[in-house]
Amino acid sequence: MARVTLSSIDARTAASTYAGTAANIYAPFAPPKLRIMMHILFLFIDGIGLGDDDPSSNPFVHPGLTSFRRLGGERPWYRDTPEVDRVDHVFHGIDARLDVEGLPQSGTGQASLFTGVNCAELAGRHYGPYPHSQSRPVLAEKNIFHRIRQIDPGGSEPVAFANAYPSKFFDYVKRTDRWTVTTRCCLDAGVRIRTEDDLREGRAVPADITGRRWPSEIAAGMMPTSESDAARRLLRIASTHRFTLFEYYMTDKAGHAQSMSRARGVLQSLDALLDGILAEMNPEETLLVLTSDHGNLEDLSIKTHTLNRVPFLAYGSGAGALRSVRTIDDVTPALLNLMSGRQ
Repeated sequence: MARVTLSSIDARTAASTYAGTAANIYAPFAPPKLRIMMHILFLFIDGIGLGDDDPSSNPFVHPGLTSFRRLGGERPWYRDTPEVDRVDHVFHGIDARLDVEGLPQSGTGQASLFTGVNCAELAGRHYGPYPHSQSRPVLAEKNIFHRIRQIDPGGSEPVAFANAYPSKFFDYVKRTDRWTVTTRCCLDAGVRIRTEDDLREGRAVPADITGRRWPSEIAAGMMPTSESDAARRLLRIASTHRFTLFEYYMTDKAGHAQSMSRARGVLQSLDALLDGILAEMNPEETLLVLTSDHGNLEDLSIKTHTLNRVPFLAYGSGAGALRSVRTIDDVTPALLNLMSGRQ
C-alpha cells in the first residue's frame, strides 16, 4: 500500500503536454503545436440535491446566488431547472440512489462517485459516512487519482487534492485509521495530503474555503483572505495538474442542522468562490466540474438526506463530452474517457 506523504513540498510544474484539447474531438489529430493541456478542477460539494422551488425549505432558491444561477443557465438550482447542453456548458440532475433502497449516504455515494463502481450495490445498502468494507478494495484499485496516473504515468504529478488538514486530523487517523473516502483515495494512490504548511505558502485551501472555522492561533496569516483569494489558489493548483479535487462539506452539515440562515451562509460563500473561479479561469484550458454524493441541503424541512437527484455541472473545455453522465457512478468513467481522448 502506498504511503501518504505529509510533507509540504509543492508539486512541480507539469512537464508533459496533454495530447489534445477535449473541447474539440479532432484535437488528437492536430499538429502538436496546436494541442493544449486541459486542466480539470473538480468541486465535490457534499450533500446538495435538486429540490422543490420552495423558498421556505430550499436555500438554493435564494435570489442572491448569482454564480449558481449563471451556471444553471440563468435559473436557480431546483428540481425543474431546465438542462443546459452546450459544447462548453452542461448542467442537469443525476441519480444518487443507484437502484439501491434507502437514503443515499456519503460512504458508498462518494466511493461510487470517485471509482465509477456502484459501491452501494456492492455493500447491499447505502452506508456512511466512512467507506464500507466492501468498498475498500475498489477504492484501492479504481479510485480516480490512481486511474488518472495510469493514463499519464510519466512526468510530474498529474493529480492533486487541494484541501489542507490540521495536525489534529493526522493525529486522529493515526489513532483510529478512519479515513474519509477522499483521504482514503489519497492514501491508496499515494497522493499527498496537504497540511498547515501548504496553507501558509498558499498551496492549499481549507475545507471551509476561508478558514473561519480554524482556531485563530493556527489560522493567523495562512488562510485565504476571501473566497476570491481561495479561487485563485485553486486555479493555481489546477494549472500545474491535469486533475485537481476540492471537497466542501459544510453544505451537508448545514443541511443536517436544518438552519436556513446557516444554509444561506454556506451557499453565499460557495457562490463567491464560484464567482472568483469564473472570473479568473480560462475556459479554453480549464474544465470546471461540480457534483455531489446525495441530497440534503435542498430540503431543510427534514433532518436526513434526501432521494433527490444531485446537480452535475461541467463548464469549460470538454464539457459537452460529459453530457451522458446520468448517475454518480458515471462521473469517473466519463472523466477518464475525456482525459484519455476516448470520448
